[in-house]
Amino acid sequence: MDSKKQSVSSNEKKPYLSQPIPGNGELFHVEHDPIDPSATQPWNGFVPKCTLDDQDQCKYFPAQTSNIIVDEVYEKIRIKSNKWIEMACEEAKASIGEEGGPFGAVIVQIDDDTQEIIRYWKNHNQVTAINDPTAHAEVMTIRSVCASLGVFDLSKIEKGHSKLPQKSETSHCVIFSSAEPCPMCFSAISWASLKHMYFSATRYDAAVQGVNFSDEEIYNELSKPYYQRSMKVFQCSTPNSLDAFNTWKVVPHTDY
Repeated sequence: MDSKKQSVSSNEKKPYLSQPIPGNGELFHVEHDPIDPSATQPWNGFVPKCTLDDQDQCKYFPAQTSNIIVDEVYEKIRIKSNKWIEMACEEAKASIGEEGGPFGAVIVQIDDDTQEIIRYWKNHNQVTAINDPTAHAEVMTIRSVCASLGVFDLSKIEKGHSKLPQKSETSHCVIFSSAEPCPMCFSAISWASLKHMYFSATRYDAAVQGVNFSDEEIYNELSKPYYQRSMKVFQCSTPNSLDAFNTWKVVPHTDY
């Protein structure tokens, strides 16, 4: 084997899949009472030390003290904080020290009969750590849960199909994200069949100067017909384009 290729291969970082943390018998409960939109948002007063090489730049990045709320986007969904969303936000902050982006997520598995928390997972963004543009916090947490349980549907986890024990015949999962999921992560959450999602920071918070994670271009692109998008997209009229679908329809397979 080429020594250069071997060196590159040996230095590749693998995705970190988190392990489940057992529940302590606590019942799952999140308060859904709406907050007063005119009330001042709670803030913990955290102001990180600026360690930029050019200290003069620090004055351009003051600590933000409240979320940027666009009413038509977040109308009727704003509620108070809870321990799980705060845990996701702590995971996001810790992610920066792990060479990841400032995003974290927590997924809680709940017993359907008792509403008892069976276990939970937390993970964070690993895009730059492992050079994987899809390794967002929500995706990595979903991957961790599915790997642990051996399932791909997190809305109804059957006792007989799960790799890990549970008391009742079925359980389900709920996801908490430190920030509003991007379109890719929202799709991943949907494909995992998660029925409840909670997030804290908004997409507008993620786009502020110095943070610079804006998804607006993607949202705008998805609203356009293909021919108007900035990416050049082509639909190919291919003789074998339907072979896989036609085969899928007439052979035994696992629906998802």
